[in-house]
Amino acid sequence: MEKARVLLVAFYNKKALGVRYLEGALLRAGHEVRVVYYKDFNSLHPSRTTQKELDLLRGEVDTFRPHLVGLSVMSSMYLDTVNAVLDMLRQDAAAPVACGGAFATMFPDYFLDRGAQFVIRSDGEFSMCALAEALAGGTAWEGIPSLCWRRGGETVMNDIGGLLNDIDGYGIPVVNSTNACFIENGTMTEGDPQRDTLSYEVIASRGCPFTCSYCCCCNLRKLLPPGIHGVRTRSVQSVIDELIEAKKQCRRIAFIHFYDEIFPNLPGWVDQFVVEYKKHIGLPFTIWTHPKMVDEEMLKKLVSVGLTEVIMGIQSGSEHIRRDVFHRYETQEDILRATRIIRRSGVFWCSYDFMLQHPFETIDDLKESYWLAKKMTGPYELQLHGLNFLPGTDIVPMAIEAGYFTREEMDAVMYGPMEEQYGAYWRRETSRESELWYRMLYCLQFKSLRRKIERFEQDPAAHGGEIDRLYIRGQKLQRMRYLYKKSRVVLKRMGIG
Repeated sequence: MEKARVLLVAFYNKKALGVRYLEGALLRAGHEVRVVYYKDFNSLHPSRTTQKELDLLRGEVDTFRPHLVGLSVMSSMYLDTVNAVLDMLRQDAAAPVACGGAFATMFPDYFLDRGAQFVIRSDGEFSMCALAEALAGGTAWEGIPSLCWRRGGETVMNDIGGLLNDIDGYGIPVVNSTNACFIENGTMTEGDPQRDTLSYEVIASRGCPFTCSYCCCCNLRKLLPPGIHGVRTRSVQSVIDELIEAKKQCRRIAFIHFYDEIFPNLPGWVDQFVVEYKKHIGLPFTIWTHPKMVDEEMLKKLVSVGLTEVIMGIQSGSEHIRRDVFHRYETQEDILRATRIIRRSGVFWCSYDFMLQHPFETIDDLKESYWLAKKMTGPYELQLHGLNFLPGTDIVPMAIEAGYFTREEMDAVMYGPMEEQYGAYWRRETSRESELWYRMLYCLQFKSLRRKIERFEQDPAAHGGEIDRLYIRGQKLQRMRYLYKKSRVVLKRMGIG
């Protein structure tokens, strides 16, 4: 086998699990890998790349002289930066470029139109290794599964293949990239930026069983070849092996965040997990769940070995919005039951997500979110978000068909500069009535504010100034609560409290 040199680029994510899985696969196949963690994530003040940062990346390419450059494009949020990198690589013509990740899987032509020679769809571990070997050895690559390229101006899309149901076969991701650098704020720092992390992110599974219209997971699932399961779960041993390595390589870790869409609940999996996690890891951790998946016995077992926080998407208190717009089919009672179970199980921190103040939502829908939150078993934290329209999600054509956007307006929202996309997400114009109900809902999560807010339910408009002041106080309480939450985690890590 010809040894290849592969340069991998991760955008706006110092932890970048997809890139770390690819790096592990390439290294095990005998190839040489250089990883560039390009730019850091910042949801409040996102920044596009600068010419200085592009020059630093160009220097890495010139020095490493790769046979292949791999760009991981998971999201459309930072396409302006990806496009700038593609322009630079195309001008230099230093090496062929392959793009992968969720967005590239759904829209390969986007990157082929902009100078990428290849796109790899879905799981990329085996196909990336095969492509690197072929390019290094000058052999044929046309038959590699999942590969897309241009021939005579036409797009060729090989069938997605080379995927495993037993995803242990992909190995564990690289925890500490020993040949890596981090480019941010016009400077390049040698080494893996994850080494100093306080929280480690891990996925125990791939895929999601649900069909939420604002998420691309259901459409990615449709692309899987026959016989490949929509949700594939790693073995407990594989997960524990990764976390043991994480504790060894990242000495400051105080917290584990399981980023599975839904934490695994296969028969026997949790029972084995709690034994091994207690024996080898013993750190506080958080999981995501769904109102229809909450199980009290399972949660109590997880709490006994360190489960500290459960995050659950509710998204709206309106059954109409959940069912007809978001394609979520849990009932009000499903949600209320789930919050009761989470609290009863002894979880230290409960966080519930809502997506509000979007074009589909009426003031009555927003009020229903308020009334539902008021009934939910507390204490809890509310994470209130806007609705971000993302390419490849079912809610995009729904919004166009409903007349909220033209196709051109929607494309401007989805493909605009990063700052504009985040601005549309966080700062949508709303009516004063909507703003007041939103602020009242926000205040429900604070015991000291709840009774005061409840006095204004019959006529919020007559008490707008008071509601505004309570909302500001709630924001201050949230910052204090965040510090309390983090300090508790650190103390638990130290065996105190």
